[in-house]
Amino acid sequence: MSSRIDDRVARIARHRRRWRMAEDVLLLPLALLVEFLERVVWDGTKALLDLISRAPPIARLRRVLQGLPPVVVLFLFLIPEAIDHLSGFWATVLLVKGNWLGATMVAVFVKGFALLLAIWIYQACEQSLLSVRWFAQAHHAVFAAKAWVLMRTEPVRLRLRRALRGALARAGNRRLARRFSAWRWRLARMAGQARR
Repeated sequence: MSSRIDDRVARIARHRRRWRMAEDVLLLPLALLVEFLERVVWDGTKALLDLISRAPPIARLRRVLQGLPPVVVLFLFLIPEAIDHLSGFWATVLLVKGNWLGATMVAVFVKGFALLLAIWIYQACEQSLLSVRWFAQAHHAVFAAKAWVLMRTEPVRLRLRRALRGALARAGNRRLARRFSAWRWRLARMAGQARR
């Protein structure tokens, strides 16, 4: 009887290990993408938009936006979001038709501008947007999911970082390591300036 229970416990433990490994394999690319987007794209974009917001006309526009009611700010935030998604669809249609240049132009300029505008509105009016209940719930759900993915994959990401550092050290490629370190330092400095 006890051997059957032990076998069952061992099977359950193996099943859990396999399931956890499968989750790691599935979640790791998502976690790496989230980390890249947050540390490079998001912080860099916020730093760039903070620099642009220091220009007097943009600073005045930012103050006007901050004085608007939350529902109006939410509507203004959703316009560039809609343009972003529609331009992605448009770029896909152009790509399917074989127009690589047009698809690239739409993806870079239209989609890029709409995304920058949405981030700028979010950055300028975050508290106002979060005062709308459903937006705040969606916002917190996204951030909770992001935190869960990063927490869940932390051990694997740490092992990958150590392996990358070890490979760089073994290869003797100190120049590449210094270059990565310099870029990380610049991005961290830009992100620090954006938060002030």
